[in-house]
Parts: sequence; structure tokens; C-alpha cells
Amino acid sequence: MSPADHVRLTEIVTALTHAAAEALAAGDAAGPAPLEGAVAAAAAIDRPGGGAIATGGSLGLIGRENAPSAQEPPAPAPVTEDTLFDMASVTKVVTALTAAVLLEDGVLDPEEPVAAHMDSPDPRITPRHLLTHTAGLPATLPLWRVPGSREDRIAAATGCRLESEPGTAFTYSCIGFILLGELLETLTGAPLPDLARSLVLDPAGASTARWGAEPFAATLSPALAERAACTEIQDDPPRGLVQGATHDETAWSLGRAGNAGLFASLADALAIGRVLAGRCPALPLPPAVRSLLITDQLPPAVRTGGRWRQSLGLRIGHETETGLAQQVVWHSGFTGTMIQADPRGGTVAVLLTNRVHPHRSLFTLEAARRGLASAAFGSGEAAQR
Repeated sequence: MSPADHVRLTEIVTALTHAAAEALAAGDAAGPAPLEGAVAAAAAIDRPGGGAIATGGSLGLIGRENAPSAQEPPAPAPVTEDTLFDMASVTKVVTALTAAVLLEDGVLDPEEPVAAHMDSPDPRITPRHLLTHTAGLPATLPLWRVPGSREDRIAAATGCRLESEPGTAFTYSCIGFILLGELLETLTGAPLPDLARSLVLDPAGASTARWGAEPFAATLSPALAERAACTEIQDDPPRGLVQGATHDETAWSLGRAGNAGLFASLADALAIGRVLAGRCPALPLPPAVRSLLITDQLPPAVRTGGRWRQSLGLRIGHETETGLAQQVVWHSGFTGTMIQADPRGGTVAVLLTNRVHPHRSLFTLEAARRGLASAAFGSGEAAQR
């Protein structure tokens, strides 16, 4: 374990928990919330020669006045390495890795139109478009408001109108990854969680990572839910305090989805990161497939809106405190999660929080994410202006 890594991680986690306490003490648009330690945070840097971790905060609300009137708050419990976090859009990493394995096996053709296998918003859309967020699809849709069955909500997604021509513009789209998950299920006949478990999570060693299962009840088992960090008190839909159930409303309404819904521990997240870094002997991807995950796949004229570029399912180049770690592939999640990996040097960095707890408007994590990238990758040629 690197003492310097441990000190820096402790600083990052401590700063996050202090920021949460200050924001909660000040209150927000939802009303005053005098809590302490409401944010759960865990961070790790895993290098080929050894790693370091730090944890802090508690799993849930402290103070009954902040719980929904009809619901008792969970008893506070300390964050540990076994705490489960709602990974939100980091789920897309596992979906992309599952697609990569199927691509290697010849099951998925990245250039074949999706419409060859299932309903599609446009006959020109391909898996490559979905994986690079260039299909022209909207960012999200309020599918939880669509009445009827899961199939009715998927039909609303496959029938949506495009916002741009396929392949011409970048729009980060949860709908695209929902459709990608449906395509992988159609091609294999297996539910996405089972497919990801057998092809990615088990070989990677992410033994406790898992999805919820049922529409409008995408919830972990009671024993696992108790280990999950609380996320938001939601009013739309009126769910109250969310713990152990998928925070993303659209994924929650589907029960299983390619865009969000995965829960994972710190060890699970590090295991996934090691796959991205090329340090998982049980899941070796051939160079041609691996290159699609770690190199820019956008047409030159297409811009992401940030300094980073886009591979098949991952972002390339992360901001540090001093510049840009150009070689780092990464993905973040709305709930406050992130995995970063250096495919060249093998280092993995993970930040897991529940920054939306108890309300998403309290604070953001940009400084913590840049700090983690600096600690893990910010020396030498890894960070350049």
C-alpha cells in the first residue's frame, strides 16, 4: 500500500463528508436538513504493485425530521468496503463490456442495423451508434410515466423521434444504452443481468455486483439492501427514501436496463476497472476488440462538448488538477460514482458516493473527481495541458 495514496484518498473522502455536512446544515430547496455524515463515500487507487482505500460517512439519514413522513429512516451505519452503491451510469461500462465480449464471439456486429433484430427508432441506427452516443436519440425519456407493461415502455423507447441524423452528432443517451441492452438480450435470449454476470462480472471477480430485477421494483434482496447506501428522497415518482432500489427512474421502471441499475461494492468496482486496465487474466479481450474500448471512435467532426473523447462505451481523457490525463478511460454515474483506468500503466481509481442523498441539488463532485485523477494518474506524461 502506498502511504501517499492512502493520505490523498483520506483527504478526498474527508473533504466530501465535510462538504455534505455543510450543505445539509445550510439546507437546500427541499427545506432545512440538519444532518451530519449523510454522504457515504469510498475511494481506492489500485496499482499493479499494490493499492490503497479510504471510506467515510454513513449509509443513511441521521434525524427523523428528514425522513418521509410515512417512512422511518434507516439506522445510521458506517461505510465499509462491503457497502453497496447504486452505480447509476457506470452500469453502461458493464453493458459495453458485455457487448465487447459478444462482438469478440461474433454474436454482435457493430455495423449491422439494430432494426435487423428488433424494433428501432430508425433503420440506420447500428450498435456502434448506440455505444458511441451518436444514434441521434434523446438523452432520456420519462418511461416511468408510460402505463402498461415493461414491453409498453420499451416500445415507447423504440418509437421515439430522433434529435439528429445517426452518426452526425454526439448526445449522451441513456435511451441508447437501454436499446443496446435490449439488443443484447434479443441476440442471446438471456436477460442482460444474467448475460453480464456470466460474460463479465463473474470472470472479473465482481462477485456482489448485481441489478434489481422487476419493473417498478428494481430492488436488491433485503439483506443486500441493508448494505446499500441511501440515495434520494424522491417525489416524482413518489417513492420516498430510496435504499437498495435503482435510483434512476427510467431504469427502475424497466427493472433491468443497460443504462443504470447496477449495484456494486468497492471491490466490485475495482474488479471492473481492472478489466478496463487490462489486468484481468480471466477476461482477456483480443487487441482489436480492446482497441475499440480504449481509443477514440468518434468521427473527427463530432464533438462531445468536453475535453474528453468517446470510445465504445467509455470516455477517454480525464481532467486532473493540473491538466488532462489523456490515456485514462472512465465513466461516471449521476449518483456520485466513477471508475477510472489507465490501459497503458494498469492503475485503476474508483470513487463511490451517494452524492444525491438526500437531494440531488446539494453539491457536485467535480473537484473530488479531478483530485482522484491527479492522485492516480497526474504525474509525468500522464497529465498534460
